[in-house]
Amino acid sequence: MAAITLFTCLCGVQKKTSNHWVLAKVTSRGITFMPWDTDLAMSRDIVILCGEGCAASLLSRSLGDWKRPVASVSEPVTGIELELAVA
Repeated sequence: MAAITLFTCLCGVQKKTSNHWVLAKVTSRGITFMPWDTDLAMSRDIVILCGEGCAASLLSRSLGDWKRPVASVSEPVTGIELELAVA
């Protein structure tokens, strides 16, 4: 008996044979979208998305999260002030 891996989008749709699915990796620094790759899709830190609509929704939600105030730290470096944002 062969094992079959079922992939499910955030919205609940299960992957079939279509190839418009995408992957995303969300970090504190941003989101990276990638084309479908079965091996990569099995990674725990990868978000599986069924298409452009769900990818746009994830991006939109993340943009809302990024609007939250962040702590700023100013440190003079050779006469220039740098502002570091911590997410």
